[in-house]
Amino acid sequence: MATYSTNESDLIMGAAVGVVMGVVWFFRGFKELKIKRTIQNIPTSKINTGAVGTDVEIKGNIIAEKERLVTAPLTGQQCAIYHIEIQVERRRKNSTYWVTIDQFYSHEGFYIDDQSGATALILVEGAKINRKCKTNNCYFSSSNLDEIPDPLRKSLKTNQHKLKKFKFKKTSWLFSEKYRLMEWCFQPNEEVYVLGYAESGLRFEKIKKPKLKYFLKAKKVIQEDEKLKARYDANRDGTLDYDELERGAAILARRLSDKYSKEKLKELIPKTKLIFKKKKSHPFVISNRPEEELVKHMGTWSTLKIWGGPILTMACAWYLFIALSNMNLI
Repeated sequence: MATYSTNESDLIMGAAVGVVMGVVWFFRGFKELKIKRTIQNIPTSKINTGAVGTDVEIKGNIIAEKERLVTAPLTGQQCAIYHIEIQVERRRKNSTYWVTIDQFYSHEGFYIDDQSGATALILVEGAKINRKCKTNNCYFSSSNLDEIPDPLRKSLKTNQHKLKKFKFKKTSWLFSEKYRLMEWCFQPNEEVYVLGYAESGLRFEKIKKPKLKYFLKAKKVIQEDEKLKARYDANRDGTLDYDELERGAAILARRLSDKYSKEKLKELIPKTKLIFKKKKSHPFVISNRPEEELVKHMGTWSTLKIWGGPILTMACAWYLFIALSNMNLI
């Protein structure tokens, strides 16, 4: 039986991965093509006339309160909501690639207004985000968390409960992994396109007090941040007593859980006609691209995946066939 070097073995393993990836790209391409055709076939609706219980296409401007804008941890810019995507580096013999393992948003969603007399609530979890902008990236290794900028570190800790796979934990250099964090921002009054399954907003639940998990999270954040301690030290005695900590945690918890003030919500909720959120077997797309540009963009990528996937699979399968034949395994 023929023996193969480590380099050749890595090529065989890479070819096996390529076979699988080609199949994945092929089916993803068809999925994106289906979404593209849905976008083309569904007319854009006004929020006040959108049909509840069906896939609806709308566009409008993000509603944001100036005093409730959030600071994006990488760029430091004020925005309505930011999105962090966490990727880990995977290696092949002669190349590396990035795999998305987790993500989170600074808030659960936002309201948009299309000047039709009604508003829509967009709950962003699970949406396919298609943005026209450059990402802002941060690289670090799990063995050296000091490489993470302080604002991003605080954002990761604050939103740790939203993460499923990424653990903010230092490892030894022997087990170190390299990460890339990518930041996207949505700006106040930015026009966005939304396609998704629309539910009724007429029975939207009443405003609630901050949940306990947010309250406990807020207490921990304050206790670990000297600037926040000073902010909520009401009597300026240099220490944060029990009452000051409780009061500060309540204030911070509302900021963690609510994107809008109670006064603003009292204005928005009665006008909320549609609520968009992820629903199985229904497309859910949010984009700041004009519809025509979005269709063209999705069409290009779906075509590349539909044709490129099979080509990659066949090329890698042929290489495997030749390699395994030479090893007398087939």
